Amino acid sequence: MKRQLGQPVDPSYDPELHQKQQLLSQVVQEEWQVLQRTIQMYVIKAIRQFGDKLGNSSDRNFTETVAKEIFHETVEEALKIAGKFDPNRSVRPWLLGIAAKKIQRWQRQQTQQNNRITPIAELPLARKLKQQNSEILSEEEILGILYESSNSSDPEMLEYLLSLVNDGYREILKLAFVDGLDGESLAAALGTTAGAAYTKKHRAIVQLRQAYAQSNKSSEEGR
Repeated sequence: MKRQLGQPVDPSYDPELHQKQQLLSQVVQEEWQVLQRTIQMYVIKAIRQFGDKLGNSSDRNFTETVAKEIFHETVEEALKIAGKFDPNRSVRPWLLGIAAKKIQRWQRQQTQQNNRITPIAELPLARKLKQQNSEILSEEEILGILYESSNSSDPEMLEYLLSLVNDGYREILKLAFVDGLDGESLAAALGTTAGAAYTKKHRAIVQLRQAYAQSNKSSEEGR
């Protein structure tokens, strides 16, 4: 549709930046599986360098979860700084360079965290929800609780976690952690694209972390 005479042009619109963002989005959509697997290999290597301080490198669920979170952060960062990307260069190495920096930051955060709290994997599942300070739980730890409770013989703990989020997010978390759906299978169940399904899952996890923290805070205040 043609712009009407006298209609102001959005001064923030940058056609070159928009073109770069479109290029990056296209590559991410086409190569997300390759990118995520490569990031997962980086994560495994980082964990092995630090021994068992960052987690279990042979735990596929753990490394895959961390890789997905870093992949999500990498894409967000890439789109924010898309103006710095040279379209004459290959997209994948540029994205993986951003991911490498994210992994280094994750290493530092995990190391600092391990220096001040007991690793959550060392606590019995029933005590994790009661004894851990929710304000210092990372998203990775929330994911760890979800993964472990979904494989536990005690369904009440999983039901408690799911009760903390709204119906839409509860459905996504059930499909992902109870039914074990991911990627294309999760997207098909939700009737959307793989990228949109991943974003919805990430938002569901963020809401769960916030709701869990608020729930624990309310419990402490009620004592």
